[in-house]
Amino acid sequence: MRADREARADAAERRRQAARRAALDRASFDPAPPSDDDWTIEEPDTDGLRRVPDPRPVGEALAQLVQRQGWSQRLATATLWARWDEVVGAELARHCQPVRLAGGILVVRAHSAVWATQLRYVVPGLLANLTEVLGEPLVRDIRLVVGPLQDE
Repeated sequence: MRADREARADAAERRRQAARRAALDRASFDPAPPSDDDWTIEEPDTDGLRRVPDPRPVGEALAQLVQRQGWSQRLATATLWARWDEVVGAELARHCQPVRLAGGILVVRAHSAVWATQLRYVVPGLLANLTEVLGEPLVRDIRLVVGPLQDE
């Protein structure tokens, strides 16, 4: 008995969804000739035209894709790595490198304790530079470690 009710409810839901899809298809199909402001394409296998949304700037579409996919943090990290010289300056960039960005904490490796100490003095300025370069305050703290750099 319960299974019959569930099956009927599922069938009713499928019919509602099919009716909604059909209504959307009817709304987007227009056999009338397009005006200059309409964006239309030929409807396959018919003589009609179908309206399509106005084009959007590619950057806007890509930003929405990045947001939907959850790639914002990875792209920000890639931007940080690519623009590291700009963030810290050429001199510091030769002696330190970003290691990881997670949870708003940037781990930076310096190749000696002397350079790690130098970095400690400029952390507030680095945080401001990071916000400027990344366009938003993704880094709220910087942790310093000492060790060999990847290029060495």
